Amino acid sequence: MRKVLVVEDDRFISAIFSLFLKDLGFDIIGRCKDGVAALEECKSNRPDIVLMDIHLEGDLDGIQAAEHIQRECEVPVIFVSSDTSHDVVERAVFSNSYGYLVKPITKKELGITMELAYYKHKADVDQKRREQSFRNYISKAPIAMTIVQDGMIRYLNNLALDLFKTHYMEDIVGTSLVDFVDDEFVPMLESVLADDFSEEIEPFHLQIKTFHQKPLKVMVHASRILFNQRPAFQFGLVEISGFMACVDELKKWREAALTGAGPVLVINRLFEVVDYNPAFREYVNPAFDMRGHSVFTMRPWMNIDRGALANIFNQETTDSVTISIDTTTHLLECRGYVLNNDQGETEKILVVLREAKPKGQME
Repeated sequence: MRKVLVVEDDRFISAIFSLFLKDLGFDIIGRCKDGVAALEECKSNRPDIVLMDIHLEGDLDGIQAAEHIQRECEVPVIFVSSDTSHDVVERAVFSNSYGYLVKPITKKELGITMELAYYKHKADVDQKRREQSFRNYISKAPIAMTIVQDGMIRYLNNLALDLFKTHYMEDIVGTSLVDFVDDEFVPMLESVLADDFSEEIEPFHLQIKTFHQKPLKVMVHASRILFNQRPAFQFGLVEISGFMACVDELKKWREAALTGAGPVLVINRLFEVVDYNPAFREYVNPAFDMRGHSVFTMRPWMNIDRGALANIFNQETTDSVTISIDTTTHLLECRGYVLNNDQGETEKILVVLREAKPKGQME
């Protein structure tokens, strides 16, 4: 039997409502005259439905009391009033009520409205629980997750906040996802967001920007969902900047191994020797381990133009460049390959010999 609380300051009308409700098979758990008492009764006894007059005695009118009840107790409220003025009806509508009955009412009308309100509220609560469960799943997911609706970021979990390099959800929520995507990848993202027909969305990668405009490469796993009862996209974002940097470096090492003559040298941004192989040492033949030493402090064993190296680090290029190294015995014509870190910044130069010209044979 469903429990009902009647909130009505007119004893005669309250008694009529009680008779109607008993005939309809409802259990009346209480009758109140003011909004404060109604709120306390709801907190104590948790009725299934509240039948609420609008013009009540005390500090809270019926609409104000209903807003408190629905927010604090999640109980559906049906208004019963003889007032049909525009302002009152509008306030009732915006209070998210579950019905508005105009006095005088019939028993049949009351019964139908009570049934509709009960099942409508039950469906709303079930939907809210599902959405909360989904939010909990998103929040605890082991990868960065974000929800995009109409192109706008509506929700993201803590790992996604970490990915975007911010601690504050308000920095991201409500902004367009396109604003965080590199221009080159915007058409791809827009094509995914505009496609309403594909049942499955193949994983794709994007280059995005953090809140502070730092570039990141991510693999995106997308699916269609309902969010707040409307279509949306759920994006799982896996950062692959480091992986892609390794792939790019391996490609350059492969090209160097296939096209070079054997000797290899690696130099960092401080112009220090990071590593080299025995074949390169044979051409330079220093009396010490060159690792950690600046290439500019090793004359006459090795002489590299400072400006040429600086230009390589400063220019944004993925192409190999020509580098000449002058040793005591040879002029080494080499190719330099830029190796980037996971943020796309030039980190090292891979130097590979193409041709060695003995100085005694040079014209």
